Amino acid sequence: MPMHRGQEGIRLLFEAYLYAMELGCDIWDFAVEIEYLHKAGCTGSEFRWLMCKGFVDHAIESTLPDAPKRTFRRRQGLGGWTFSRKTCFVLTEAGLAFAREAMGDLLHLSDAQLQTVKRVHRASAAIERKPRWDYQRQELRLADAIVKQFKVPASNQERILAAFEEEGWPVRIDDPLPPNAEQNPKRRLHDTINSLNRNQKQHLIRFTGDGSGQGIRWELVVDDDG
Repeated sequence: MPMHRGQEGIRLLFEAYLYAMELGCDIWDFAVEIEYLHKAGCTGSEFRWLMCKGFVDHAIESTLPDAPKRTFRRRQGLGGWTFSRKTCFVLTEAGLAFAREAMGDLLHLSDAQLQTVKRVHRASAAIERKPRWDYQRQELRLADAIVKQFKVPASNQERILAAFEEEGWPVRIDDPLPPNAEQNPKRRLHDTINSLNRNQKQHLIRFTGDGSGQGIRWELVVDDDG
């Protein structure tokens, strides 16, 4: 890659990686918008070169106004080679090594910092794996693993899983449970979240409230020891 053109863009991606690392955030929280990379001198060909080398990952930002967290969606097929004004980029772990080699001491990391970066990257990569709710089989799956299987009806849990499935498994959804005059909605949602977390065949997914009592989040159970 002609570093005299793309050097400033690599620096922006590297700094974003560091911010995520220092705060213990998902690296996508600091994904760099394409317009800033263009202003830094990066071209479409350079983006594609970085992608082919496995040095960057990209997705289209779909964050709604006032959303508590940034969200992204991926294009499928040939769309993965094209970019929109909402496309954002992050360095991969291989990209971090490339940046350090290409820019030398300008992008120095200690061994301790590098280990933290790798942990942040593993957690971020795990988030890209999404569950699947199979209504016909009454199964919640993650790839080939069955996380939860319902032998008897559990309407509230099933409604939440169906809502996540319908919306493509965003990080958060609003409480999809219909009003019930005999139940406190926040308490009902809290109890349903606890039920979703219980009796998992493989404890791979954790459901949580969003802090308002009006929404629900999901996350993968990430092993920090690996």
